[in-house]
Amino acid sequence: MLSKPNPIMPTYSYFDLFAVALTRWPSVGMTRAPVVSAEQPSMKLVQQAHAFVHDQYYLWRTSIPEYLGNQCMEVTTRLYGLLNSRDVKADIVIGSVSTEQYRFFNCDVPYLRDLAKQLVDETVPIDLHAWITLGGDSVIDFTLPSKLARNHGAPQNLMNEGFCADATGMAKHMGLYYEPMIVGSQYLALVNSADPHELLLQLIGR
Repeated sequence: MLSKPNPIMPTYSYFDLFAVALTRWPSVGMTRAPVVSAEQPSMKLVQQAHAFVHDQYYLWRTSIPEYLGNQCMEVTTRLYGLLNSRDVKADIVIGSVSTEQYRFFNCDVPYLRDLAKQLVDETVPIDLHAWITLGGDSVIDFTLPSKLARNHGAPQNLMNEGFCADATGMAKHMGLYYEPMIVGSQYLALVNSADPHELLLQLIGR
């Protein structure tokens, strides 16, 4: 669902939002702290991570529906496990994404806190977005592009592509404003039946 324009846009700073999002994990019942920080990763590391995700595309893509626009929790769970199993420190960010006209996911921090405290019910739709970060304003997102291509007039070649960029640059050049609210893979374990960290432990043989 799309909502009215987001009032934060005139003063948007992903870094400010991310710094606060990094501190919220105890308030939603999480016991594992984020594994990333506000420090900006090197462009080389981000590019290496993106290349690795591309190289392993058919591995993490197995048994996921062709359309990825509504699969953000499943995709980020797999990418979290894949990257961390190769010693690339990555974590999952929960939040929303907006343009100056629309907000694609109608969630806020109180909603996310309440959601984390409820019993898991996978029959109830969840209105949030999840993406991968290596820290700072880095974004690796393989689900939003297909949503934009199918429903919002973006080029069709985005259906099977992913974003790998800095959020500040995407806001400036693409008009996409990522809004981080909570950082930490454990959040998905609280609102979903799968814990990304358990997948990681399986991949590294623990």
